[in-house]
Amino acid sequence: MILENIEKFTDFVPTAAGSDIRELQPFITEAEQWFQDEWFGADLYNYISGLPDDNNLKTYATISICLRAYEQAIPFLDVIQTANGFAVVSNSNQAPASKERVERLIVYVVRRLSEALDRVVLLVMSAPESLTEWKKSDIFLLRSSIVFLRTSELRNHSSNTVATYHDLDACRPLVSKHQITLSKYISESYLSELLNKFAENVLTNFDKSVFTTIQMIIGLMLQQKEYYPFVESLLNRLASHPDECLTYIASDAYRIKTGAKYENKKDDKTYFFG
Repeated sequence: MILENIEKFTDFVPTAAGSDIRELQPFITEAEQWFQDEWFGADLYNYISGLPDDNNLKTYATISICLRAYEQAIPFLDVIQTANGFAVVSNSNQAPASKERVERLIVYVVRRLSEALDRVVLLVMSAPESLTEWKKSDIFLLRSSIVFLRTSELRNHSSNTVATYHDLDACRPLVSKHQITLSKYISESYLSELLNKFAENVLTNFDKSVFTTIQMIIGLMLQQKEYYPFVESLLNRLASHPDECLTYIASDAYRIKTGAKYENKKDDKTYFFG
């Protein structure tokens, strides 16, 4: 387990001081499994478990697990207000915290959890050893298949400025759909190359500029706002830097964009609806 000493729970969630730790144990066990199954896979989970307690990656992984357990426990156990925050207890003789305070607590916990998960992703991506372990899991392929790997990226490029990790998961099907639409312009092969480089953390400076623009375009699509002028600007930038985007330059999408004449046939794989 990553949280080996349950008594340290409140070290990572100070607002839970006074909680009955025994009541939290089932939720902590479920949170450990969630961290492994839904986010980072067994290999990376085991790798993090073996790190020393003062390691930054292990610290943020532990924070994530504790906050997930706290989030899941709150609706099922009594929450009382304490001098230091809130306590999750059972069969309390004290008056429970008000509904409004509990709702604000959940919002706070989810926001902190989203930030902690973002931090784990950044730390994993920045170290070849941990990234290698994450790449062994199918969950890595799923999470790296869209242009938003972290909640902060979704917030920065959409109208949802209070997005959480729940929103990041919920938007994946729609983001995938919009990526298919965008690939009609920049080619499926080039978008796949950029996604792979993004997942491998090997984007060049030019790639980063292009990828940020792609994130912005997808964000506009999510908001159902006009996005084509930015696509046109991106295509012009790519065409003016052919040596930086060889995959795009070799694609049918580029041939169509620069060709003198093109008939938009339904049986062409680059067919544009319209």
